[in-house]
Amino acid sequence: MQFIILTQYYPPETGAPQNRLSDLAGRLVKMGHAVQVLTAKPNYPRGFFYPGYEKGLWKHANQDGVKVTHCWLYPTPKKQIFYRLLNYFSFVLSAALFGTFILPKADILLVESPPLFLSVTAWWLSRIKGARMVLNVSDLYPETAIALGMLQQRWLQKAFFGFEAWSYSVSALITGQTEGIVKSIRDRFPNKPVYLLSNGIDLELFASLYEQGCQVRDRSQNMFIVGYAGILGHAQGLISVIAAANLLREIEDIQFHFYGDGPLRECIIKMAEELKLTNVQFMGHCSHTEIILLMHTWDAGLVPLAKTSLLAGARPSKMFELMGAGLPILLSAPQGEASEIISNANAGIWVEAESPEALAGAVRQLHLDRQSCQQLGNNGMRYVEQHFDRGKIAADFVSFLKQKGMIYE
Repeated sequence: MQFIILTQYYPPETGAPQNRLSDLAGRLVKMGHAVQVLTAKPNYPRGFFYPGYEKGLWKHANQDGVKVTHCWLYPTPKKQIFYRLLNYFSFVLSAALFGTFILPKADILLVESPPLFLSVTAWWLSRIKGARMVLNVSDLYPETAIALGMLQQRWLQKAFFGFEAWSYSVSALITGQTEGIVKSIRDRFPNKPVYLLSNGIDLELFASLYEQGCQVRDRSQNMFIVGYAGILGHAQGLISVIAAANLLREIEDIQFHFYGDGPLRECIIKMAEELKLTNVQFMGHCSHTEIILLMHTWDAGLVPLAKTSLLAGARPSKMFELMGAGLPILLSAPQGEASEIISNANAGIWVEAESPEALAGAVRQLHLDRQSCQQLGNNGMRYVEQHFDRGKIAADFVSFLKQKGMIYE
């Protein structure tokens, strides 16, 4: 069968959708299906085209057996809503144009949301390519933007909700990344088929990199390193993490290492500098593989989320990867799906979102009990192997599509 994956975010960018979708594409190819990815020229989160992608309107590549076309969009480092919308809609238009002429006929067109606007392109391309449109929702928009204070104009909120309803109505299937997303969509649109397409980890990749990770592990300084890798953005509640680091500044062997980039990077760096924190280091951007290796130099993995009820339904992808690396989790988040997973797995410590005192206390607890750290890490590793193997997740998804008559043997 022929699959098209339409997404604004894809490797060589790093991030949750990039890793998840490239993994799914590769697994579909291994199952014997043909996959064509249409995506933007890599620019996220820096706002500038990556080296090698500056020239031309598109660039073809073969990534692990998957045909990928990176096409032009308007890149910008500016965070104001006008420039963000310009970035989104430029890809909506360019993807529709290039996809019309470049993409083959297909059976399934899976489109990633956010950005929700891309469903317009998916609707157009699915019809001219004869494909069934599958809308994969990894964040509920506009609810998330409203909850984080990023979309305050009432008329815009109303327009976004109307557009969301239209996007669901033209989809043959809606997939949600978490149970909370799936429930929200089912409650509001009971006549639409919805499927839980959960995140997970690539067990084979972790196994192949494990020994390399052990080789780079450096304990010579006997530091207790709390690591964070991901977007430095509004949804992560990172200001409270810097505040927690400030509460722990007198414990010299506790260090916070941040890897990644995002809209709040300069803000939290400035905050750390103003507080004169020597226990916080910003390590810059690293590839996904490099992050997996670096995890083996950490003592605990940090998974922070902002204090909003909407994020109670989140399942951060970094949580699964930290568990796969055998690290205890420090989860600072609203009580919900992520805290339930950590509790069921007995894989770490959950504290309320954006509570510096509670987070600092959890770090002290793990710092004082290294044996408990190892046990919690081992528990998490076993749990993701049993419940969040991307190989099984992809196979179950294809089986569901066959069951619903959307693809055939």
